[in-house]
Amino acid sequence: MTGESLVPIADASRRLGRSVWTLKRRHAAGHLPAVIDGNRWLVPESFINAVVASARPKQAGAIEQTAREWFAAHAPEAVA
Repeated sequence: MTGESLVPIADASRRLGRSVWTLKRRHAAGHLPAVIDGNRWLVPESFINAVVASARPKQAGAIEQTAREWFAAHAPEAVA
């Protein structure tokens, strides 16, 4: 994710209306891009913005669909 703005997972959690643990589970399931550096979890701001801009921003399906689209658009630099 060269040049990508990264957001701490706690901030992503607040912006997406999901708990940190839910976001970590989404990452484990392949539905949330993240960079993990030791104890720090960082989420690409472009992914957060895409979920927020989706038609159903706080519904689980929106995150999963947005993840598929985001990974497709950001491959191969995406980290899952």
